Amino acid sequence: MKKGLLFILLAAVSVCLPAQEKEKAAKSYRVETNTFGANWFISGGVGAQMYFGDNDSKAGFGDRISPALDIAVGKWFTPGIGLRIAYNGLQAKGATPNANDVYAKGGTFSNGYYKQKWNVANFHGDVLLNLSNMFCGYNEERVYSFIPYVGAGLVHSWSKPTENNLGINAGLINRFRLSPALDLNVELRGLLMKDAFGGKSKEAMGGVTVGVTYKFKKRSWDAVPTVPMVPESQLNDLRDRVNSLKGENESLKRDLVEARNKKPEVIVKKEAGFVPRLVVVFNIGKSNISKREYMNIEAMAKGIKENPNKVFTVTGYADKGTGSAEYNMKLSKKRAESVRDLMVNEFGVPASQLKVDYKGGVSNMFYDDAKLSRVAIVEE
Repeated sequence: MKKGLLFILLAAVSVCLPAQEKEKAAKSYRVETNTFGANWFISGGVGAQMYFGDNDSKAGFGDRISPALDIAVGKWFTPGIGLRIAYNGLQAKGATPNANDVYAKGGTFSNGYYKQKWNVANFHGDVLLNLSNMFCGYNEERVYSFIPYVGAGLVHSWSKPTENNLGINAGLINRFRLSPALDLNVELRGLLMKDAFGGKSKEAMGGVTVGVTYKFKKRSWDAVPTVPMVPESQLNDLRDRVNSLKGENESLKRDLVEARNKKPEVIVKKEAGFVPRLVVVFNIGKSNISKREYMNIEAMAKGIKENPNKVFTVTGYADKGTGSAEYNMKLSKKRAESVRDLMVNEFGVPASQLKVDYKGGVSNMFYDDAKLSRVAIVEE
């Protein structure tokens, strides 16, 4: 067991090491905990399985191979830890020296042993460990993931006489990303039982299946915002500033008393004047606006409303290196419309002061960083 665990860990690390430099730019493993409805998946696969019992060596290798079917539903609670409920089964084959043993079907092998065949189902729950995310950090665009699992469940024989036994499950899922919603899986699995189907010692089953996984929305993870450390020197400057502001506050109080005693003056309101442009950044492939952008948008909306005679343009952009030209054109339009709709519906900007434009996919707009091309810009 210790050697097997060490092998899995070494394999996971070996997968990560060649891509270590590339992963430095990937998202941090530190992510926000998802809601109950997020990161669910369903998977299915087909392949072959083999029974290991008291007399399995009496049948040829090809005679022991049976068809296999896998179906599972699960959820990832973190990028590295998930749970699933699974079904594995269809059929199993074996050999027995007695014609009256369970599941003997009458035919014999060349060595005189009788052929066994029965329908079997393994219902179990598993704990999934995505070691690629654990060791290499979370990256939603990673092509390959190394996912071992362990679990336990009920093994049932559909053929008569029916049998129900407990089983211990372990395996490895080799996951290959096909798209944000779809993965290709190559799964190696094993099942350990005790005297399950007429044997006198421990019995087991091994299988290999190939299938796909569909990931329901919401599929990705939100990174935890990074809070920068403030040097002690800056803290001292802030303390000095606070003390200075206290003095200014006392002075303002005195000025306020004097102002109250003065006669009212006619104030001519001046036009608010220049309003700086606003850049709203979006996540890859998304047009919904993060809550962290609301404060900046609200400030921009206030400036627009203070200039009722001016018209501002909301221009949407997309990253040229991600997606097709047609998709990027639609995405950039949706981003611009999202900002326009938020300003009108949430912050009360007159619709007549805003117009929408969109440019589709563009090259790096700011600081040679593709992520900064996934934006909408509001300016006069």
